[in-house]
Amino acid sequence: MLDRLRVHVKGWLGVVILIMISIPFALFGLQNYTSGGSETPIAEVGEYKIYQAELNNAYQNRVAQLKEQYGEQYSADLFSEEALRQESLNRLVQDQLVLQTVADDGYVASDKAVLDIISKLDAFQKDGQFDKATYEQLLQARGLTTASFVENVRSGITREQFLNSIVGTTLIDDSEIEEFYRLTNQTRDIKYLSLPITSAITGLTVTEEEVEANYAENEHLYKTPEEASIDYVELSLAKLMLEVEPTEEELLAFYESEQQSYSVAGHRRASHILFEAPIGTPEVDSEEKRAQAELVLTRLKQGESFTTLAKEFSDDIGSAKIGGDLGIITDGMMGDEFETALASLKEGEVSEVTQTAYGFQIIKLTSKESDKVQPYEAVKDKVSELFRTNIASEKFYQVAERLAELSFENPDSLDPLVEELGLTIKLQAGVTQTNGEGVSASNKVRRAIFNEDVLAGNNSDVVELDSEHLVVLRINQYKPEEVKPLDSVKDRVELAVKTGKAIELLNKKGSDFLAKVQSGFPIDDLASQDGVTLQDIGPVTRNDKTVSANLLREAFSMSHPTADKPSFKLTTLENGDVALIELSKITDGDKADITEASRESFREFLARLTGEVTLAASLANLGVDADVVYSNKAE
Repeated sequence: MLDRLRVHVKGWLGVVILIMISIPFALFGLQNYTSGGSETPIAEVGEYKIYQAELNNAYQNRVAQLKEQYGEQYSADLFSEEALRQESLNRLVQDQLVLQTVADDGYVASDKAVLDIISKLDAFQKDGQFDKATYEQLLQARGLTTASFVENVRSGITREQFLNSIVGTTLIDDSEIEEFYRLTNQTRDIKYLSLPITSAITGLTVTEEEVEANYAENEHLYKTPEEASIDYVELSLAKLMLEVEPTEEELLAFYESEQQSYSVAGHRRASHILFEAPIGTPEVDSEEKRAQAELVLTRLKQGESFTTLAKEFSDDIGSAKIGGDLGIITDGMMGDEFETALASLKEGEVSEVTQTAYGFQIIKLTSKESDKVQPYEAVKDKVSELFRTNIASEKFYQVAERLAELSFENPDSLDPLVEELGLTIKLQAGVTQTNGEGVSASNKVRRAIFNEDVLAGNNSDVVELDSEHLVVLRINQYKPEEVKPLDSVKDRVELAVKTGKAIELLNKKGSDFLAKVQSGFPIDDLASQDGVTLQDIGPVTRNDKTVSANLLREAFSMSHPTADKPSFKLTTLENGDVALIELSKITDGDKADITEASRESFREFLARLTGEVTLAASLANLGVDADVVYSNKAE
């Protein structure tokens, strides 16, 4: 399980951890100001209380997700605020139920597992390695203690253990795989009559009354988007770096203290004995290879020649001929496991049996040159860059923390940020929810602008454009969405009315055609009528990219044809054309075509899919017997 966490440390667990160390300081400690005391919680899950502020934050996050998902098609009219708030509250309750279930069921994450995850996070890396000073600096800058951060990570790992105990234990038998293959590789022979909407629209007329009625009924389609102009301040590491002007003496002193950063690793020459068992090798065969490797390692420890044993036992034919010699090894050449084992060896030493992607390897460091420090003049530009980065980073994190505090403490003005931090207020005009220039080209900024709290006249939270570029904004001018005058959209309204009439005509004509073919009239004979075309597609698969998605979806939902009679269905295509589909033949995927590799791939996919469905049901059932109390409806 821990290996999977390492691989997916940038998945949900990585996101959770990064949220813990991200920049929105204004949210840190918010509950201390807005909940507790005499305030009544809106829900209680055991001893845990959920307050309105936590729900508000969850609701805003959900709205932001929907805006990201729907992009330009997003509109507040699409979703009920009450329903979204209730959904957000349900998620908060469910999260607490999971955490309490994890605690009650005794899931445990070891200190080693926690530290292993933390050490892999990019935020704490320096020169490709975990850097304790960076780790402590980031946590301190964000007001987090090491103990609290470690416990949050530990909680994330145990939650993953719980989820994996459900998702990762699903078993799939061969009959399920064969049924899946039968359906997913099924083909259907279809042809369809197309009644084009363009020809139906031609010649149609509309009255002023029809135009006015359509306009009144569909005002939401003819609105200008809400628009805002914003004042904002920004803090960026890049700008702070430009303000750092080190002296030559400072650079030389920094170079002396950081010489390890300017060292060139000496060449390493290695040999190996490979016992081939790549990923996917059956366990029995893999263990047999491991046993062989252990026997050879014992002989090496007893003094036998590495070169001789490599020639006799190594499955790497190329290197075996020359005693296992791999030549000069450069970083990234042999994979992480190999590199880790090699790095632990002194010249002439032999590793323990090491499992890698290729199998089991015994590694020998045959020679190593000493690392060399590059002269100052050769790396002067790099020294200057790193020096300025370090100085600017320290100031950045200090100012960033104060930026969030001042914005939160003075929600009605950016002036305190300017006066204390020396920032400059900038202006960006003409921003809508889907379009903006400059800083508002960022989705994050646009979401912040149209956040209900900012629309109410408050400063935004700190917006993190990236890890080293922060923005706080407020609205300077706001123009709500407005319905466009009828005269300016009359052409669009007339087309909408004509389209509606054309769809009615086509559906009636299509229904007449459907009745005819169902009574036995050949569909080919209908194609001779004006404005109607017949397309014989032949066999199609569920994922055929050359066929209309609507057409495919309808074709694979149709009832099976009989031996002497095809089945028919009327549908509307994406372009508005009406189509009459004839399904004449269904051919199932043949289980005899399933290869062993495909079978295992299908088994893994179905196990994951079934496991996720089981997980969803399990999460939904957690609250059945739990002590959950809703004090009042989500507001």
